[in-house]
Amino acid sequence: MADLKDVPCYIPISRSRVKDALIAMDIVDKDLAKELKQVSQMLEALWHHNSQTTQEKLKSIYEHLDPFEHPHGTLPRVQHFLKIFDGVLKDGNWLPITDEELKEAIEGEDVFPISLDVRFDEFLEMRLYKLGVMPFTTFRKAFFGLKKIPIEGIAYDRVLQVIQYKEEEWFKANKRMKNFPGKDARGLHMHLFKSVPKLDLETIFPNTTPNMRGIDRLKILAPALAGIVTIAVKFGPILFGDTPGDTNLSLILGTLVGLFTYMLRSYLAYRKTKESYLAQVSKDLYFKGQANNSAVINFVTDLSEEQEVKEAILAYFFLLVEADHGHTIESLDDRVEKWISDTFGIKVDFEVQDALKKLSELGLLEEANDVISVVPPKKALKILDRIWDEIYNFGE
Repeated sequence: MADLKDVPCYIPISRSRVKDALIAMDIVDKDLAKELKQVSQMLEALWHHNSQTTQEKLKSIYEHLDPFEHPHGTLPRVQHFLKIFDGVLKDGNWLPITDEELKEAIEGEDVFPISLDVRFDEFLEMRLYKLGVMPFTTFRKAFFGLKKIPIEGIAYDRVLQVIQYKEEEWFKANKRMKNFPGKDARGLHMHLFKSVPKLDLETIFPNTTPNMRGIDRLKILAPALAGIVTIAVKFGPILFGDTPGDTNLSLILGTLVGLFTYMLRSYLAYRKTKESYLAQVSKDLYFKGQANNSAVINFVTDLSEEQEVKEAILAYFFLLVEADHGHTIESLDDRVEKWISDTFGIKVDFEVQDALKKLSELGLLEEANDVISVVPPKKALKILDRIWDEIYNFGE
């Protein structure tokens, strides 16, 4: 298998595009294309049924956790909900964002040149998940807006945030009531964002405090320190009884006023810059927000279903049309990854074991002497049709 360290398992290509590209291959004739479409249709139907069942279970539990419903008191079955939800996320190839990644984001900056502190201790529950990565290029204004500086970085294709605030009593006990969100704090909050720069991850949190960056402090303090040193050298002897220089009191006052004015202008410029970037962050989040709370469940379960079906279709297709290759698990893994790279220009760490497990559970996989294969389409359709019929076989 190829070395794909840090390469995501998420396939960021739609199911329909994957199917169209597979069927368009020269090795697929008209009859085979028809059969493959039928097999794909049955796989999609079966997974949609399973996905729908899980989705309804999650929505039923979340109804009592949804912030839009303004739940009161201790939230019921939070951990039970999160356990099921984590399983769906895993199936969809979501990965947890680590503490190291979060720390790196807080300490660094990509697009927004502003430092934000997140008050993590206000959360009773906080989880972050990522799905896929992609490079991005944007521009930042410089030299009073006369020049645009290109900024390149890495962004998460999707970021999912799950948070639960602590109770009001905690904010009172810690004298932090000014930060208490009130009734908006109730419930288990879920927010889905797209295209979030890796080092601007802290911007998606609702409870941040802007801080001065080192460069901003330097702009304000440097002239002050320089002025203090200059005045001390020039007029220090007066304090010790020595003869002062030629500089008179008016010049001293003028220097101090000029120094204060420069510091004030620097501070006001910082405030203006901060407000500008906070407005930009707010605007950015508005366009990057994809779903909130219960709507997140629909999106995540649908995406998980897509990933599961794509993996199964890819494994079935190449084991079928390249049966004479005598694929092993390793060779199939490499073949699918190479095809995705050649066809769509992206690198993916194909979850071959997961894909084969799906086919095996459906009875479509065969194995002999480490060589794996699949049953032909006509037999596969009979197997899948029987499974479908047994799902709703209530009369027997």
